Amino acid sequence: MKISKIVTYDLLAALRSWFTYFSLILCILPAGAIAYSVANFEAPFDTTQLIAFFAFFGSLLVVINAMLPFTKDLSQNTIILMMNQSSNRMKYFLSKIISIGCSGLLFGLACLASTYVLSNYAGLDFDSALYWKIPVTYVIYTLFYGALFLLISIYFTNVAALFIIALISIVLLPSLFNGLLFWDKIPDSVVKFLENSLPLYYLPDLLNTLEWQTSFYFSSIVAILLFTVLGMLLIRRKDY
Repeated sequence: MKISKIVTYDLLAALRSWFTYFSLILCILPAGAIAYSVANFEAPFDTTQLIAFFAFFGSLLVVINAMLPFTKDLSQNTIILMMNQSSNRMKYFLSKIISIGCSGLLFGLACLASTYVLSNYAGLDFDSALYWKIPVTYVIYTLFYGALFLLISIYFTNVAALFIIALISIVLLPSLFNGLLFWDKIPDSVVKFLENSLPLYYLPDLLNTLEWQTSFYFSSIVAILLFTVLGMLLIRRKDY
């Protein structure tokens, strides 16, 4: 089994899928509406809103698209054909991590292109730092959630349940954590951990603001590496 072949197959499948383009269009439409309102009605928006409204659907759709190749293998039982040896299982897991990162890059580049074109159309300023901030944020965001759900799926293979978990994790958990921060009895150490070291709390908001801190990079990358290494070790013993 070659990792490059699996990754190539996943990328070609994504580029041929109508759902990929439907997802990208669905992400661009809200940002386009903001740009139109600025250009024609002098609405008080800036480039930040263009990025945030792309993420309105993009925060969930990028993870769904990233997980589709794996969930397709699960639902069609084709995963069994690639799991005959422990080494193949590790290669398969790593190939899916790479595919997930590529999916994040695709959405990041789409967001960058959309923001650049729409900001010029609306006459808004475009910060040159966005050229790297948008793609990097989408790659890290997608790798974190994709690696997490891939790890969970080793022992929990219900496809519908995985998507429900993704929805809850991305949409509801940050709000629950945010509400927890208003509890006056919560220790300061817990507050600092949530705000600086828990990607489940801050990553969805980062997709809207791109306001990175050094601790965000560090904790996110450490979590991705941890999920990847742990997943590769656990999948060796998984009986498909």
